[in-house]
Amino acid sequence: MKKKAWLELMDAGVRDALNRLQGDMAALQESRQADTKSSAGDKHETARAMVDQELQQLNQQREKALRNQSEMQQLTEAPCEVAARGAAVETERIIYFISISFGKLPVEGPKPVYALSPLSPAAQAMLGKRAGEDFEINGARHTILKVY
Repeated sequence: MKKKAWLELMDAGVRDALNRLQGDMAALQESRQADTKSSAGDKHETARAMVDQELQQLNQQREKALRNQSEMQQLTEAPCEVAARGAAVETERIIYFISISFGKLPVEGPKPVYALSPLSPAAQAMLGKRAGEDFEINGARHTILKVY
């Protein structure tokens, strides 16, 4: 399983997250509109403010998911010679896919695959490096076996 399959997995995950967020936002908006003002006005205003705050947080998460979706659409499965955006960097224990911040991908294989943002400290440590070069993450040295 290589980059194309990883991109498909991440795309499905981002789409699922967007659908979930959209549903959560719709439910909160419906709840907010259904809430009629009771005689306890302060309680109503406090509840309404909390719903507004939750909506704002969900909207921020939605915007991040949309940015991730946009960034993924710019990635290709083209091979890479150096660690860069869109590259898979294989070390002795892990394969890093420099793409978006997604975490561990649910794939079978001899090594776990982690999708990470090019802005992450781990990606920053390996950017521009080639097979045979070393980089350091949290005090641990890693050797790049392959970049593709």
